Amino acid sequence: MGRKMKIGIAIAMAAVAGMPAAAYACDVSHGVRAKIDSGSYRATLNGVLLKDTGVKLSSSNEPVSPSSTEYLLSEWLVPGKNILNIDYNGRGAEFEVFTRCKGEYDDHDIVDAVSFMYPSSKQLSFEHEGALDYNYLKADIAGDEGLMDAVKKLQEAARTGDVETVVHMHEPLIEEFGRRVGNADRFRTYLRTILSSHPAEVAETLTVMPVMGGRVYQILGPDGQPPISVSGKMDGGSFSWPGGAYWAHFGDEWAVVAN
Repeated sequence: MGRKMKIGIAIAMAAVAGMPAAAYACDVSHGVRAKIDSGSYRATLNGVLLKDTGVKLSSSNEPVSPSSTEYLLSEWLVPGKNILNIDYNGRGAEFEVFTRCKGEYDDHDIVDAVSFMYPSSKQLSFEHEGALDYNYLKADIAGDEGLMDAVKKLQEAARTGDVETVVHMHEPLIEEFGRRVGNADRFRTYLRTILSSHPAEVAETLTVMPVMGGRVYQILGPDGQPPISVSGKMDGGSFSWPGGAYWAHFGDEWAVVAN
């Protein structure tokens, strides 16, 4: 992940020991806030590359650059200690991890912070003490034997229009969608529709990287593209859907847990 952002002033931050989640009388969420003078950065949470889907910051009391952002860390959490790694390339940036009650806007605490004056890599950490029910936490840690065969099977199914195989291999992702958003069946119908009516692109060169302590494997092309992707126009608008980016092993088969 890399974004070019500028801010008018630098805001001093200090790392503060965070209160455990159990001490809060609410459902705690974690987030990251980025303020950058120049350059770009790449962030990973527990080894997984994060997508910057943040909201722009603003303030009525002091000038804040519209390119300063914050976003919630809602995926790739593990029980206990979580590690956020920042690879920064520039000449001035600050990052902080905050906690707040879900659905609110005011921070409970800044649990860790780092600042950069030149290109380097640094880590931030925070503790998650609440319950987690992600499918990837139920996966086996058993090495990567058979993984690339499964990826090739997915790509061949996408290439030949075998829609049901593509959907089946994404079942953990679909179930996760159903738990978070609801209506997993509607998502299955959507996938069947776009896969049967639009040609899939297949990435020929892929890199395999274990993340989440070897429980999940990240499969991406040289420019970050997924193993398969489908794009086009539908219902008067355009869409783009990536497939097969994050895999885990369940029992006797590999399946996609996230994209």
